[in-house]
Amino acid sequence: MSYRVTVGYRQPSDAAAFDAYFRTTHVPITSRMPGVVRMSAGRTESFDGSAPEFYEVAEIVFESKDSALAAVSSPEGQAAAADIGNFADGGFVMLFSPEEVSFP
Repeated sequence: MSYRVTVGYRQPSDAAAFDAYFRTTHVPITSRMPGVVRMSAGRTESFDGSAPEFYEVAEIVFESKDSALAAVSSPEGQAAAADIGNFADGGFVMLFSPEEVSFP
């Protein structure tokens, strides 16, 4: 069973600066975490045009909870966590969950 770390980044004060830093600095740092099966991220939208609570949502998938725990406690995982404060001035939420349901 796969295990996910999901990060919701709230609205930043400077969206262009967030985008540039997230894609050129933070994603490469995060990609060095051991055991990452897949990472995906994207800006959120609302159907009615209002500003969503979260600006961007990222999902990092691991083979298991044990591999996710090892990754987040590794030096690379600690570096990724510490880096969030460099660009996510709107705050963030981090969620951990098993992938219990999946279908094409």
